Amino acid sequence: FYAIGTASAAQQATTTYQVHYHANLIPLAKKAELEIRITQARGQLRWLEFSAPESRFYEFSGDGKVERRGSRVHWQIPAQGGSLRYFALIDNQRANDSYDARITPDWAIFRLGDLFPPARSSTGNSAHSRSSLMMHGPDDWSIETPYGSMIETRAVDNPKRRFDRPTGWAIAGKLAIRRDRIANRKVTIASPLGQGVRRQDLLAFLHWTLPELVAVYPTLPQRLLIISAADPMWRGGLSGPASFYMHAARPLISEDSTSPPLHELVHVATSTPPADGDDWIAEGLAEYYSIEILRRSGGISLDHFKRAIDKMRARSERGGGRLSDPSKGIDSTRAAVLFHDLAEELVRHGSSIDAVISTLSKQNELNREALEAIVEGLMKTPSAALKEGLSEK
Repeated sequence: FYAIGTASAAQQATTTYQVHYHANLIPLAKKAELEIRITQARGQLRWLEFSAPESRFYEFSGDGKVERRGSRVHWQIPAQGGSLRYFALIDNQRANDSYDARITPDWAIFRLGDLFPPARSSTGNSAHSRSSLMMHGPDDWSIETPYGSMIETRAVDNPKRRFDRPTGWAIAGKLAIRRDRIANRKVTIASPLGQGVRRQDLLAFLHWTLPELVAVYPTLPQRLLIISAADPMWRGGLSGPASFYMHAARPLISEDSTSPPLHELVHVATSTPPADGDDWIAEGLAEYYSIEILRRSGGISLDHFKRAIDKMRARSERGGGRLSDPSKGIDSTRAAVLFHDLAEELVRHGSSIDAVISTLSKQNELNREALEAIVEGLMKTPSAALKEGLSEK
């Protein structure tokens, strides 16, 4: 007999199919050769349909029926499985001539989701994938991903999805790497050689700040990959699942006392996407906690913290900051000030902003209705700070 809720080996065999992702990086051609291989016994996975614009993804072929339908590619998978093969361009140049994805003869930085694009799937009842990833490049290249170094095949698992695909940032090439265990997380900081990235400084910074962040976001992934590089890469920061990219010129602490790496780490820790119109929640929390974690960890004094908030408030008022979507620059500053005011209000009612985050992070999306309900439930009264802020939106 089997315990209630436990599937037998036979049941697992009929509901589980294997997905293996393979990438071969080809620097001189500025592309990757990709393969997605499905192994199944009884046609558990019927078809996949990828969002794959022809300008970046091309020459699809494979077992079963493969058909391009405009910007999408439909793959009808044989009952016993099969392989889909295609190519993807890696370079992605932004409007200001910088790159947020780049491959050179010596290194490459990109998102895994740009090699293995989002897909709709059709499966049998309760069917789910067991997925793995392997990547190769030139013989003298190393490859780092959120799943670990590509010295062996790595498992790809997203508990929120039945069909798993690789996501997050990746770096490959002739690399400089620092590793450590911080706050019970495996942290890897990687950059191309000769880029002026201060990896040891960032590692030391995380030793005093990451434990405080984990106290707020205990679901922060157990493995973290941080990637950095100099020009011509984009001069900002971009988060992804269990990973983020940040330009080598970005400071650990900005002049306004916020922290670019902590900002990106809050995004990594949150993982919950904002609802349409509510990007200000994600950006405001990231900006607020980037300075709040500095205060809690002793990186800045309480007086310094208060002065910084006052300056952020004044700058937001002068610049007409609003709770917006998308939220950038002065608008994110306005949202951060709102969360500071909300944090103080919660303390006066015997609660905390951390308690809000604990519940909000469990939602399917970040939205203002859920935020208001959670805060009101903790304070037993509507929030004056939220009411005032949302009236300006």
